[in-house]
Amino acid sequence: MNDFDQLINDIDAEAWTEGPEAVAQLRAFEVRFALAADLITLRNARGLSQTQLAEASGVQQEDISKIERGAVKSTIGTIEKLAQPLGAQVRMLPRGLPAA
Repeated sequence: MNDFDQLINDIDAEAWTEGPEAVAQLRAFEVRFALAADLITLRNARGLSQTQLAEASGVQQEDISKIERGAVKSTIGTIEKLAQPLGAQVRMLPRGLPAA
């Protein structure tokens, strides 16, 4: 196990020690940052800058930057607007399964 994996395990253990509210907050951060990583990956794969994605989606570049940094909670509507020009779709998957 590397240092990063140990850090993640320590954070998870601390949340469990603090209780259900801390675990829920940690899971919410995990979702937010997974979404941010997916957005960055798709945007880069399509060769788009944040500005170009903003023009194509109607979402302000500043908001895209905040989403990619995990600094804001995004609405489903905003995510759908971003997904369309990226050739992606918004859907729910069971945990642990890779996206198709």
